[in-house]
Amino acid sequence: MSTPTTTPAAIKQTERRLRTFMTTRVAELLKVAPDEVSQDAVFRDLGLSSVQVVELAAELEDFSGRQIPATMVYEYPTIADAAAYVARQ
Repeated sequence: MSTPTTTPAAIKQTERRLRTFMTTRVAELLKVAPDEVSQDAVFRDLGLSSVQVVELAAELEDFSGRQIPATMVYEYPTIADAAAYVARQ
């Protein structure tokens, strides 16, 4: 991804990309179609283990190019919450 931009439109676009990335990765981990993954469901309720959630945070850091603490997925426990947080970093 590109350098962080702070315009509202850029933030929304970044958030959409992050949501798509995370939804796709969660679907792959759960072996389901992406449209079966709720972006508003808590990661553990989706069926992810704590190890998978921490790994997802690391993958999100690589994808976004931004530093993301492993605990972020506990403070922002849904795809929607996590994407909004990272997009604003």
